[in-house]
Amino acid sequence: MDFSRHIKFIDIDCQSHSQRLRYFDWGEGMPLLYLHGWGCDHSIFYPLIENLSDQGRHIAIDFPGFGESPRPEAVWGTEEYGDLVYRLIKQYRLEKPMLIGHSFGARAALRLARKHPDVLRGMVLIGAAGLKRDVPFRRKIRVKTIRAAARLAQRLLPGSMGIKLKDSLYQRIASRDYLNAGEMRSIFVKVVNEDLASLLPGIQIPTLLIYGENDEETPPSIGKKMNALLPNSRCIELPEFDHFSILDRGRHQTGHQMRGFLKEIQE
Repeated sequence: MDFSRHIKFIDIDCQSHSQRLRYFDWGEGMPLLYLHGWGCDHSIFYPLIENLSDQGRHIAIDFPGFGESPRPEAVWGTEEYGDLVYRLIKQYRLEKPMLIGHSFGARAALRLARKHPDVLRGMVLIGAAGLKRDVPFRRKIRVKTIRAAARLAQRLLPGSMGIKLKDSLYQRIASRDYLNAGEMRSIFVKVVNEDLASLLPGIQIPTLLIYGENDEETPPSIGKKMNALLPNSRCIELPEFDHFSILDRGRHQTGHQMRGFLKEIQE
Protein backbone atom coordinates (compact mmCIF):
# COMPACT_ATOMS: atom_id res chain seq x y z
CA MET A 1 0.00 0.00 0.00
CA ASP A 2 1.18 3.52 -0.81
CA PHE A 3 0.46 5.09 2.58
CA SER A 4 1.58 8.55 1.44
CA ARG A 5 -1.50 8.85 -0.80
CA HIS A 6 -3.75 8.88 2.25
CA ILE A 7 -2.00 11.54 4.35
CA LYS A 8 -3.88 14.78 5.03
CA PHE A 9 -3.82 17.82 7.32
CA ILE A 10 -6.56 19.24 9.52
CA ASP A 11 -6.79 22.29 11.77
CA ILE A 12 -8.37 21.49 15.15
CA ASP A 13 -10.07 24.28 17.11
CA CYS A 14 -8.39 24.22 20.56
CA GLN A 15 -10.22 27.07 22.32
CA SER A 16 -7.61 29.84 22.19
CA HIS A 17 -5.88 28.68 19.02
CA SER A 18 -5.98 26.33 16.07
CA GLN A 19 -3.78 23.22 16.21
CA ARG A 20 -2.63 21.74 12.91
CA LEU A 21 -2.44 17.94 12.66
CA ARG A 22 -1.05 15.59 10.07
CA TYR A 23 -3.03 12.36 9.84
CA PHE A 24 -3.54 9.21 7.81
CA ASP A 25 -7.08 8.24 6.72
CA TRP A 26 -7.94 5.14 4.74
CA GLY A 27 -10.72 2.55 4.45
CA GLU A 28 -14.40 2.37 5.25
CA GLY A 29 -16.55 1.23 8.15
CA MET A 30 -15.99 1.43 11.89
CA PRO A 31 -13.38 4.10 12.69
CA LEU A 32 -10.15 2.87 14.28
CA LEU A 33 -8.27 5.87 15.67
CA TYR A 34 -4.55 5.28 16.33
CA LEU A 35 -2.54 7.27 18.92
CA HIS A 36 1.22 6.79 18.79
CA GLY A 37 3.85 6.73 21.53
CA TRP A 38 6.48 9.26 22.57
CA GLY A 39 9.16 10.03 19.99
CA CYS A 40 7.18 8.39 17.17
CA ASP A 41 4.57 9.45 14.64
CA HIS A 42 1.54 7.84 13.01
CA SER A 43 3.66 5.69 10.66
CA ILE A 44 4.62 3.32 13.49
CA PHE A 45 1.15 1.79 13.03
CA TYR A 46 1.52 1.05 9.30
CA PRO A 47 2.36 -2.67 9.75
CA LEU A 48 -0.61 -3.15 12.07
CA ILE A 49 -2.94 -1.19 9.78
CA GLU A 50 -1.98 -3.45 6.87
CA ASN A 51 -2.72 -6.49 9.00
CA LEU A 52 -6.14 -5.07 9.95
CA SER A 53 -6.91 -3.57 6.54
CA ASP A 54 -10.32 -5.26 6.35
CA GLN A 55 -11.48 -4.14 9.79
CA GLY A 56 -12.75 -0.64 9.08
CA ARG A 57 -11.61 2.92 8.54
CA HIS A 58 -8.07 3.56 9.80
CA ILE A 59 -7.19 7.05 11.06
CA ALA A 60 -3.75 7.67 12.59
CA ILE A 61 -2.56 11.09 13.75
CA ASP A 62 0.72 12.81 14.49
CA PHE A 63 0.33 14.23 17.99
CA PRO A 64 1.29 17.93 18.31
CA GLY A 65 5.07 18.11 18.60
CA PHE A 66 5.66 14.87 16.67
CA GLY A 67 5.99 13.99 13.01
CA GLU A 68 4.72 16.92 10.98
CA SER A 69 2.28 18.31 13.55
CA PRO A 70 3.56 21.56 15.15
CA ARG A 71 4.41 21.69 18.84
CA PRO A 72 1.65 22.95 21.16
CA GLU A 73 1.87 26.59 22.14
CA ALA A 74 1.73 25.71 25.87
CA VAL A 75 3.22 22.96 28.04
CA TRP A 76 0.65 20.22 27.53
CA GLY A 77 0.00 17.20 29.73
CA THR A 78 -2.00 14.08 28.97
CA GLU A 79 -5.27 15.91 29.64
CA GLU A 80 -4.63 18.42 26.86
CA TYR A 81 -3.63 15.64 24.45
CA GLY A 82 -6.79 13.73 25.37
CA ASP A 83 -8.88 16.86 24.82
CA LEU A 84 -7.32 17.29 21.39
CA VAL A 85 -8.39 13.77 20.40
CA TYR A 86 -11.91 14.51 21.63
CA ARG A 87 -12.04 17.69 19.53
CA LEU A 88 -10.79 15.74 16.51
CA ILE A 89 -13.56 13.15 16.98
CA LYS A 90 -16.24 15.83 17.22
CA GLN A 91 -14.91 18.06 14.44
CA TYR A 92 -14.29 15.12 12.10
CA ARG A 93 -17.70 13.62 13.07
CA LEU A 94 -16.30 10.19 13.83
CA GLU A 95 -19.05 7.86 15.02
CA LYS A 96 -17.91 5.90 18.09
CA PRO A 97 -14.28 5.19 17.10
CA MET A 98 -12.21 2.41 18.60
CA LEU A 99 -9.08 3.96 20.14
CA ILE A 100 -5.78 2.16 19.63
CA GLY A 101 -3.12 3.73 21.83
CA HIS A 102 0.54 2.75 22.09
CA SER A 103 2.60 3.77 25.14
CA PHE A 104 2.16 7.56 25.54
CA GLY A 105 -0.83 7.37 23.20
CA ALA A 106 -2.52 5.15 25.77
CA ARG A 107 -2.17 7.93 28.35
CA ALA A 108 -4.15 10.30 26.13
CA ALA A 109 -6.68 7.55 25.42
CA LEU A 110 -7.25 6.94 29.13
CA ARG A 111 -7.78 10.65 29.75
CA LEU A 112 -10.35 10.82 26.97
CA ALA A 113 -12.11 7.64 28.09
CA ARG A 114 -12.52 9.00 31.62
CA LYS A 115 -13.75 12.41 30.51
CA HIS A 116 -15.87 11.59 27.43
CA PRO A 117 -16.70 7.85 27.42
CA ASP A 118 -19.85 8.44 25.37
CA VAL A 119 -17.86 9.20 22.19
CA LEU A 120 -15.92 5.91 22.23
CA ARG A 121 -16.68 2.31 21.32
CA GLY A 122 -13.74 0.85 23.23
CA MET A 123 -9.96 0.87 23.53
CA VAL A 124 -7.01 -1.30 22.63
CA LEU A 125 -3.98 -0.16 24.64
CA ILE A 126 -0.65 -1.61 23.55
CA GLY A 127 2.35 -1.30 25.86
CA ALA A 128 0.29 1.27 27.76
CA ALA A 129 2.01 3.78 30.04
CA GLY A 130 0.35 5.83 32.75
CA LEU A 131 1.18 4.18 36.08
CA LYS A 132 4.19 4.79 38.29
CA ARG A 133 6.84 2.08 37.96
CA ASP A 134 8.39 0.39 40.95
CA VAL A 135 11.97 1.65 41.19
CA PRO A 136 14.54 -0.70 42.81
CA PHE A 137 16.05 0.65 46.03
CA ARG A 138 19.59 0.71 44.60
CA ARG A 139 18.37 2.76 41.64
CA LYS A 140 16.69 5.27 43.98
CA ILE A 141 19.90 5.71 45.96
CA ARG A 142 21.96 6.15 42.79
CA VAL A 143 19.59 8.78 41.39
CA LYS A 144 19.53 10.72 44.68
CA THR A 145 23.34 10.62 44.95
CA ILE A 146 23.91 11.84 41.38
CA ARG A 147 21.32 14.61 41.71
CA ALA A 148 22.98 15.83 44.92
CA ALA A 149 26.41 15.74 43.25
CA ALA A 150 25.07 17.67 40.24
CA ARG A 151 23.59 20.42 42.42
CA LEU A 152 26.81 20.65 44.42
CA ALA A 153 28.91 20.89 41.25
CA GLN A 154 26.87 23.80 39.96
CA ARG A 155 27.19 25.64 43.28
CA LEU A 156 30.93 25.12 43.77
CA LEU A 157 32.34 25.35 40.23
CA PRO A 158 32.36 28.69 38.38
CA GLY A 159 30.14 29.47 35.37
CA SER A 160 29.96 27.07 32.47
CA MET A 161 32.28 24.54 34.14
CA GLY A 162 29.70 23.80 36.84
CA ILE A 163 26.84 23.68 34.32
CA LYS A 164 28.73 21.25 32.08
CA LEU A 165 29.57 18.94 34.97
CA LYS A 166 25.96 19.08 36.21
CA ASP A 167 24.63 18.19 32.74
CA SER A 168 27.17 15.39 32.42
CA LEU A 169 26.06 13.89 35.72
CA TYR A 170 22.36 14.16 34.88
CA GLN A 171 22.93 12.32 31.61
CA ARG A 172 23.90 9.26 33.63
CA ILE A 173 20.39 8.95 35.06
CA ALA A 174 18.25 10.59 32.37
CA SER A 175 16.15 8.43 30.04
CA ARG A 176 16.78 8.30 26.32
CA ASP A 177 13.44 10.01 25.67
CA TYR A 178 14.35 12.85 28.03
CA LEU A 179 17.74 13.38 26.39
CA ASN A 180 16.18 13.37 22.91
CA ALA A 181 13.12 15.48 23.77
CA GLY A 182 14.62 18.83 22.69
CA GLU A 183 11.96 21.56 22.63
CA MET A 184 9.43 18.98 23.89
CA ARG A 185 11.37 18.37 27.13
CA SER A 186 9.06 20.40 29.36
CA ILE A 187 6.06 18.47 28.01
CA PHE A 188 7.89 15.17 28.46
CA VAL A 189 8.65 15.95 32.11
CA LYS A 190 5.02 16.88 32.77
CA VAL A 191 3.67 13.77 31.05
CA VAL A 192 5.93 11.18 32.68
CA ASN A 193 5.27 12.57 36.16
CA GLU A 194 1.51 12.06 35.83
CA ASP A 195 0.10 8.98 37.56
CA LEU A 196 -3.27 8.05 36.07
CA ALA A 197 -4.07 5.28 38.56
CA SER A 198 -6.89 7.23 40.24
CA LEU A 199 -8.69 7.65 36.89
CA LEU A 200 -8.85 3.98 35.94
CA PRO A 201 -11.63 2.70 38.23
CA GLY A 202 -14.00 5.25 36.68
CA ILE A 203 -13.40 4.03 33.10
CA GLN A 204 -16.15 1.61 32.11
CA ILE A 205 -15.70 1.16 28.36
CA PRO A 206 -14.40 -2.20 27.08
CA THR A 207 -10.59 -2.23 27.06
CA LEU A 208 -8.05 -4.73 25.75
CA LEU A 209 -4.53 -4.41 27.16
CA ILE A 210 -1.69 -5.95 25.14
CA TYR A 211 1.91 -6.12 26.38
CA GLY A 212 5.08 -7.69 25.07
CA GLU A 213 6.79 -10.21 27.33
CA ASN A 214 10.17 -8.53 26.78
CA ASP A 215 8.96 -4.93 27.05
CA GLU A 216 11.36 -2.99 29.30
CA GLU A 217 9.80 0.43 28.61
CA THR A 218 6.36 -0.53 29.90
CA PRO A 219 6.73 -4.04 31.37
CA PRO A 220 3.79 -6.45 31.60
CA SER A 221 3.62 -5.80 35.35
CA ILE A 222 2.11 -2.39 34.49
CA GLY A 223 -0.53 -4.15 32.39
CA LYS A 224 -1.48 -6.39 35.30
CA LYS A 225 -1.93 -3.34 37.53
CA MET A 226 -4.02 -1.57 34.88
CA ASN A 227 -6.12 -4.67 34.39
CA ALA A 228 -6.85 -4.77 38.14
CA LEU A 229 -7.88 -1.10 38.14
CA LEU A 230 -9.93 -1.01 34.92
CA PRO A 231 -13.35 -2.58 35.60
CA ASN A 232 -14.09 -3.73 32.03
CA SER A 233 -10.68 -4.86 30.81
CA ARG A 234 -8.56 -7.88 30.11
CA CYS A 235 -4.80 -8.14 29.66
CA ILE A 236 -2.85 -10.27 27.20
CA GLU A 237 0.91 -10.83 27.26
CA LEU A 238 2.54 -11.77 23.95
CA PRO A 239 5.78 -13.78 24.20
CA GLU A 240 9.05 -12.71 22.55
CA PHE A 241 8.04 -9.10 21.75
CA ASP A 242 9.26 -5.82 23.24
CA HIS A 243 7.86 -2.29 23.29
CA PHE A 244 8.21 -1.68 19.56
CA SER A 245 8.45 -5.10 17.92
CA ILE A 246 4.92 -5.81 19.15
CA LEU A 247 3.71 -3.39 16.44
CA ASP A 248 6.04 -4.57 13.69
CA ARG A 249 7.32 -8.12 13.90
CA GLY A 250 4.42 -8.92 16.21
CA ARG A 251 1.72 -7.33 14.05
CA HIS A 252 0.15 -10.70 13.22
CA GLN A 253 -0.19 -11.78 16.86
CA THR A 254 -1.31 -8.31 17.96
CA GLY A 255 -3.70 -8.08 15.02
CA HIS A 256 -5.16 -11.50 15.85
CA GLN A 257 -5.98 -10.41 19.41
CA MET A 258 -7.48 -7.16 18.15
CA ARG A 259 -9.67 -8.93 15.60
CA GLY A 260 -11.23 -11.06 18.31
CA PHE A 261 -11.82 -8.00 20.49
CA LEU A 262 -13.33 -5.97 17.65
CA LYS A 263 -15.67 -8.84 16.86
CA GLU A 264 -16.85 -8.94 20.47
CA ILE A 265 -17.48 -5.20 20.52
CA GLN A 266 -19.57 -5.30 17.36
CA GLU A 267 -21.76 -8.23 18.45
